[in-house]
Amino acid sequence: MHIRARSAFTLIEVLVVIGIIALLTGLLVPAIGMARKSSNAVASQSNLKQWGAATINYTNINKGKLPWEGDSDGGGSASTYMEKNLLEKTFWANALSSLLGERTYKDLVAQDAIGLTQIPLPGERSVWVDPGADLSPLAPWQFGTREKFYFNYVPNSRLNDSVATPVGGRDEVVLLHSISDSAATVLMMESRSNERELPGSDVYSRAPLDLCKSDWHAFPNRHFQGGHVVFVDGHVAHILNDVATRSVQGSRDPAQAAGDWNKPGKLIWNPRGAAGDVAP
Repeated sequence: MHIRARSAFTLIEVLVVIGIIALLTGLLVPAIGMARKSSNAVASQSNLKQWGAATINYTNINKGKLPWEGDSDGGGSASTYMEKNLLEKTFWANALSSLLGERTYKDLVAQDAIGLTQIPLPGERSVWVDPGADLSPLAPWQFGTREKFYFNYVPNSRLNDSVATPVGGRDEVVLLHSISDSAATVLMMESRSNERELPGSDVYSRAPLDLCKSDWHAFPNRHFQGGHVVFVDGHVAHILNDVATRSVQGSRDPAQAAGDWNKPGKLIWNPRGAAGDVAP
């Protein structure tokens, strides 16, 4: 008696295999997405740490002086001032570039304007951009005829809130060694890259994104409900958006009377006084 070998799967077996594949796919896809998010966060932390190290090196070379943060309008938008900012060697995007082995941002913009190279944008591996950033439909930010700029890392605009010594038409920058709580004072930060990072109902959702400096008004919400900052002592940390945008009094109202966004020993924006609601 001969037993014929079965040459095909039964319908039930096929359905079981399909079910197993679907189950594994359902488990694998979220894991891949989470791994990608974690990788982007680590890469952005690395970029920010490099900017922090370059800033500290700059202050060592320049007797404690920080690079110039640049000018912006009353709301924080820098587009109308970028042409003037980029002319200054001490502007942070120019001054720190050589310490990172990069061309000045002025040169990057100029070469982009004539079509030789493109300024770094999300999707590229560059110290200028966060790989997890989502480009705003309005970005990159244009100024002049063909010039445009875009980066995801900016200095803390509040470091110079209380400094009022005119030098060359600008306020003198604070000296790094004069900051007492270096482990809690923000040096640079990721900035929000897209309006969709926050819901439209959020009080900070309409803050300008074309920035050369910033504070909690444009704090990101793209890395695990928050973003990264590098502190004056050089270490990088993840901060929840809700924490960065909430005053020490517990309010998220940017116009809170006598509100102070400094959190002593934890998160200090202005090392010389209260960090209140004034233009970044």
